[in-house]
Amino acid sequence: MSIPLERQVSEILLKVQGYSVESLSEVEHRGRKQIHVRLNSLYPPRCRMCGQELPIYDTRERYIHHASILCYAIVLILKMRRTNCPCCGIKTEHQSIAEGKKRHSKHLENCVLQYTYKLDNKSTARLLGYSISSIYRIDKAGLEKLELGLQAKTPKMKHLSIDETAYKKHHHYATVLTNQEDSRVVDLCLGKSKESAKSLFHKYSDKLDWLETVAMDFSQSYISATTEYFAEHYIVFDKFHFSQYVNRCLEQVRRMIQRALPDDLRYQSKKYSRWLVLRRASNMNQNHLDRLEQLKSDNTDLFDAYLLKEELLSIFGVEVGKEDARKLLLEWCEMANNTKFYPFHKLAKSIQSKLKLLLNWFDTHLSNAKAEAVNNVIKVLIRRAYGYKDFEYFRLKVLQRCGYLMDVLTHSN
Repeated sequence: MSIPLERQVSEILLKVQGYSVESLSEVEHRGRKQIHVRLNSLYPPRCRMCGQELPIYDTRERYIHHASILCYAIVLILKMRRTNCPCCGIKTEHQSIAEGKKRHSKHLENCVLQYTYKLDNKSTARLLGYSISSIYRIDKAGLEKLELGLQAKTPKMKHLSIDETAYKKHHHYATVLTNQEDSRVVDLCLGKSKESAKSLFHKYSDKLDWLETVAMDFSQSYISATTEYFAEHYIVFDKFHFSQYVNRCLEQVRRMIQRALPDDLRYQSKKYSRWLVLRRASNMNQNHLDRLEQLKSDNTDLFDAYLLKEELLSIFGVEVGKEDARKLLLEWCEMANNTKFYPFHKLAKSIQSKLKLLLNWFDTHLSNAKAEAVNNVIKVLIRRAYGYKDFEYFRLKVLQRCGYLMDVLTHSN
């Protein structure tokens, strides 16, 4: 027995079961062309409470945004029938196309989530034929629904990274918790304070039973939060942030030395030595080595500061144990204190105060590089959307693009 074409269009093309297409029409709504599809139910009217078959009491039309074809929005027009049940009273028949009283279908919600995973809302609106405000509303509603199953889909974690990211101008920050094992964002929290980090740890406490390390930069807020919630031995400082801190101290030394030079030599010193002394010895070619040899004779103090920097960073480039690293770092601090470079004195004091935490790196050799890579993806996401006014929506978009939120959609389907 062949299936009527009206039913095939409904079930195969529109993915709507239990209806047949009565008519199709092209209309213009608020400057946009839409395809209106009028549907009729294939089943007799029944009471939605007791299931008793009854005559139609009255009908009303319901408009549901459903899909898109050729960049035209498809709007389903359902003839919603009501029955007057002697037991249950007047009831509207059940429909499974849209959830509750929403004006969009479940199919459109899933479609929008798939589009906005790769595209911004404006591009999605143009491709699907809807307004930007409609896409925003549908997208946010879909993401909020997916978030209900996020906790169950988040895996147990052994290695974490915690870092801050700016989501808006004028120092508006958010704390980002990243799973080191698969480089996925676990969650975000407003602010970069100690309380922000502790709230994330508390929220996912059931997933952190096997936690071994938390990689971070030198933020005192994150250090305090991790120490209080876990212990000091969980903290692993990022060696790249440490290198940045050391280079900043070297820059201060170079400027101090440069100020004492005559005006004609000051410009030459800045032009030819600034980037040279910041470069690691392992990244130098023959030209750099020749210029470094010239610096040795022209500016002995700056050359000594460069050697001091290389001596410190080379400790993190060799395979040494924790005790050997402790000995090397303390020897470097003593050597730095015997120089006339005040910024290195301050650095030596900081190393001595955080020595126990610095040494944790030699056990795991983990860094915060994955968290920084995630921050780059977040920055692209912000640029793509030209910024976010709603932090909660921004958080959901980050979890959609970099986290486990889309896994909930995949498994639910």
